[in-house]
Amino acid sequence: MQRLPLENLRFKEWLDSQNRSASSIASNLGVSRAVLSHILSGRNKLSLSVVQSAARFYQDFDLNYVVLGERYKKGQNYTSIKPQSTVFTLRVDSPLTNSANHLDQVILLRNGRFRVLLSEQA
Repeated sequence: MQRLPLENLRFKEWLDSQNRSASSIASNLGVSRAVLSHILSGRNKLSLSVVQSAARFYQDFDLNYVVLGERYKKGQNYTSIKPQSTVFTLRVDSPLTNSANHLDQVILLRNGRFRVLLSEQA
């Protein structure tokens, strides 16, 4: 008998706690019964698509526990951190000295570089 990966064991533990048939859970997850059977027997490792489907369909599916083995206490509040946009100020100490060209546009590129578009005075 082969040893099951830890993710498969934790998924099996969750599956047993559902008190539903594997066929109905497979149907809810959008996979065949054979997929669950192979996961439970250790023939296949737990796939990302099965984990994502379970997390979407079942509110009690603990993604962190099944994948990482870490349990969080219910009722514990977690704050999601959103990245703040970067705001910066550019100070120009001396004005442009080339009066033949006028700055029309500065285009900021995604990689952090920029392009300066100049138009010549007529």
